[in-house]
Amino acid sequence: MKEFRQPTSRAKWLTVVGVSKVTAISPIIACLSVVTALAQSSGPFFAGAIYVVHSATRRTAQTIETGLAPGSLCDINIRGLYQPTGSLSLEDTVTLRFRAPGTVDARDMTIVATQPSFFDFPAQLTALIPADTPLGQADVLAVSASGKSFTSTVWIVASGFGVFTKAAEGYGAAAAQIYGDTPRTVGLTTPVRAGEWVTIWGTGLGSTTAAVLVEVAGIGVTPSYSGPAPGLTGVDQINFRFPAGVPDDCYLPLTVTVNARASNITSIAAAGVPGPCHHRLGLSSDALATLDRGGLVTLSKSSVGSSVIPDFSIPVTYSYMRDDSVFLGFIPYDAAGVQSVTGLLTKDVSGCELNLGGRDVSGAIVFVPRVDSGTPVVTGPGGLRIPMEGFPGYYHSTSQGKNFMLDSIPASIFGPGEWAVEVPGGSYIAAFRAALRVPPALRWINRSTVSPVSRERDLTLKWDPMGYTDQEWVQCNLDSGRSSISCHAPATTGSLSIPASLIAQLSTPILFPAMLTLIVAPIDSNPVRYTVPLVKGGVIPGIASFGYLESIWIELK
Repeated sequence: MKEFRQPTSRAKWLTVVGVSKVTAISPIIACLSVVTALAQSSGPFFAGAIYVVHSATRRTAQTIETGLAPGSLCDINIRGLYQPTGSLSLEDTVTLRFRAPGTVDARDMTIVATQPSFFDFPAQLTALIPADTPLGQADVLAVSASGKSFTSTVWIVASGFGVFTKAAEGYGAAAAQIYGDTPRTVGLTTPVRAGEWVTIWGTGLGSTTAAVLVEVAGIGVTPSYSGPAPGLTGVDQINFRFPAGVPDDCYLPLTVTVNARASNITSIAAAGVPGPCHHRLGLSSDALATLDRGGLVTLSKSSVGSSVIPDFSIPVTYSYMRDDSVFLGFIPYDAAGVQSVTGLLTKDVSGCELNLGGRDVSGAIVFVPRVDSGTPVVTGPGGLRIPMEGFPGYYHSTSQGKNFMLDSIPASIFGPGEWAVEVPGGSYIAAFRAALRVPPALRWINRSTVSPVSRERDLTLKWDPMGYTDQEWVQCNLDSGRSSISCHAPATTGSLSIPASLIAQLSTPILFPAMLTLIVAPIDSNPVRYTVPLVKGGVIPGIASFGYLESIWIELK
């Protein structure tokens, strides 16, 4: 019987394949008003509940599309496992058990690693799906010594491969190694060059004999080996020769397709000549080396944005708040954070995809040092000047929140033209100006008439395309809480449609109604840069952005 009493960190196991858990540093919470994409999530965690996710992709395993392959690793999350008000006591031991499809008896699962519960996060156990498990619906059970138990149904599929990432969160840089006389880990200062042999790790190949395809920046490569990683329980490895013809960039998209099923989208750094990769924010070799060592690099970020956000009260009131704001910060990021700010070097493609993750309503947790720059002012078309507030290192200008009904939400105060944050300078940051061309605010034409949404008909969303260029794209998300649909289209098209075939696969909303979100944001492959001078010499790279986001409750029929 496999059990644990004192949970230990999973970090040692992750470092075997070059993965390190990102440490959250969170003296304050910075909730940015607009995001350019809605992140994947494994769904809300309720007290006394158990959720099973793929160890590499972090996707839920409760549908065929995101099922687990025999012999793969899964993370079993239990909310409130060792909390003072949770379901179990500190002295309780927990055994993981697995009931295969079509069977009655459950057998013990092999626990590979554990991660303890803390604050409001669930406890997590990494376990192995038995290699001889037949396909179909299975049950994962967590049984405590006191008799309390938790059960979750998962799908077992022929293959469901996911790539392990350095952040261990399903996104960011892939855990990869260059093979040669002196093997080295792929990093920002040790990028891959064309013709070199690369190994990546993941889990979920299963027993399939179908062809495996690695895709780097749109170029497909057939690996020389894809199968179990020697000596690593539940881990698969893929060896392939890095293709020629890819751009020099720190964040090239990398995916693996098995049985026409794509893995999570990760990234890999590549360069055509010896030395570090090309970073689109102009980061120095020393800064890239700091990120490779797990250190932090300070970036400046400024954004102009407007959001329409629902009232999340229970019961739902169906009222909304308009938030127009400008933000300026000087924030230290780790490697995954810098990549998130910079964006993948990828071309936006029109279309829709089903995401069987859940709604993420949490704010971004960041550490902001107190660096004096003087109090900035926002300037806009027509001589508009808006004072900013906050504290050294983090400034904002936000309209006062007020609730409105859907048919009476006011327009954004932001008009098209050049907006800028003008910084007078202080004891640490010297004077500078961060300017950005901002297109017209989002004008969602059929916002008040899209609900109810039928599972039997395509859903068409319309907006006014006047004033947009090929540098802006629109993203739509239809989210039912445990599953969502994401669609993309150029902002100049004025409309996009969500196929009924995808809407029909959405789960039934439980805690909140379904949510429909429309976002206008710049493409991320060509960020608008500015430079922040320091009083004592040197500079901090900066990136300016804008975003318009509107989210509304809808009835899903």
